[in-house]
Amino acid sequence: MTIPKKRLFPSGVCWCGCGEEVPGVAYFKPGHDKRAEAMLITMLYGSVAGFLDAYGFGPNGKNLKAEYEKETGK
Repeated sequence: MTIPKKRLFPSGVCWCGCGEEVPGVAYFKPGHDKRAEAMLITMLYGSVAGFLDAYGFGPNGKNLKAEYEKETGK
Protein backbone atom coordinates (compact mmCIF):
# COMPACT_ATOMS: atom_id res chain seq x y z
CA MET A 1 0.00 0.00 0.00
CA THR A 2 1.78 3.13 -1.18
CA ILE A 3 0.54 6.55 -0.12
CA PRO A 4 1.82 9.51 -2.15
CA LYS A 5 4.51 11.38 -0.25
CA LYS A 6 4.54 15.14 0.09
CA ARG A 7 7.92 16.87 0.31
CA LEU A 8 8.37 18.24 3.83
CA PHE A 9 10.89 20.69 5.22
CA PRO A 10 12.26 21.09 8.77
CA SER A 11 11.03 24.23 10.52
CA GLY A 12 13.47 24.54 13.43
CA VAL A 13 10.72 23.52 15.87
CA CYS A 14 9.99 19.94 16.96
CA TRP A 15 7.03 18.54 15.05
CA CYS A 16 5.65 16.58 18.06
CA GLY A 17 4.12 19.76 19.40
CA CYS A 18 6.43 20.24 22.40
CA GLY A 19 7.61 23.59 21.01
CA GLU A 20 11.30 22.85 21.54
CA GLU A 21 13.88 24.04 19.03
CA VAL A 22 15.70 21.51 16.84
CA PRO A 23 18.68 21.87 14.50
CA GLY A 24 17.79 23.13 11.02
CA VAL A 25 17.94 19.67 9.41
CA ALA A 26 15.82 17.85 12.04
CA TYR A 27 12.07 17.48 12.39
CA PHE A 28 12.10 16.14 15.96
CA LYS A 29 14.07 16.20 19.21
CA PRO A 30 15.56 12.73 19.86
CA GLY A 31 12.74 10.28 20.66
CA HIS A 32 9.99 12.78 19.92
CA ASP A 33 9.18 11.15 16.56
CA LYS A 34 8.00 8.04 18.44
CA ARG A 35 6.10 10.25 20.89
CA ALA A 36 4.30 11.92 17.96
CA GLU A 37 3.48 8.55 16.37
CA ALA A 38 2.10 7.21 19.65
CA MET A 39 -0.05 10.29 20.28
CA LEU A 40 -1.55 10.30 16.78
CA ILE A 41 -2.19 6.55 16.65
CA THR A 42 -3.82 6.65 20.11
CA MET A 43 -6.04 9.60 19.14
CA LEU A 44 -7.18 8.06 15.86
CA TYR A 45 -7.21 4.30 16.58
CA GLY A 46 -7.00 3.84 20.37
CA SER A 47 -3.86 1.70 20.18
CA VAL A 48 -1.21 0.34 17.82
CA ALA A 49 -3.23 -2.89 17.58
CA GLY A 50 -6.30 -0.86 16.57
CA PHE A 51 -4.24 0.96 13.95
CA LEU A 52 -2.91 -2.27 12.46
CA ASP A 53 -6.38 -3.84 12.48
CA ALA A 54 -7.84 -0.80 10.67
CA TYR A 55 -5.52 -1.60 7.75
CA GLY A 56 -6.15 -5.34 7.80
CA PHE A 57 -2.99 -6.42 9.61
CA GLY A 58 -2.81 -8.78 12.57
CA PRO A 59 -2.95 -12.46 13.52
CA ASN A 60 -6.08 -13.04 11.43
CA GLY A 61 -5.16 -10.63 8.66
CA LYS A 62 -2.23 -9.58 6.52
CA ASN A 63 1.31 -10.13 7.78
CA LEU A 64 2.87 -6.71 8.39
CA LYS A 65 6.48 -7.91 8.17
CA ALA A 66 5.89 -9.76 4.89
CA GLU A 67 4.06 -6.79 3.36
CA TYR A 68 6.83 -4.42 4.46
CA GLU A 69 9.51 -6.61 2.92
CA LYS A 70 7.54 -6.93 -0.32
CA GLU A 71 6.92 -3.16 -0.50
CA THR A 72 10.44 -2.03 0.41
CA GLY A 73 12.58 -4.94 -0.78
CA LYS A 74 14.21 -5.07 2.68
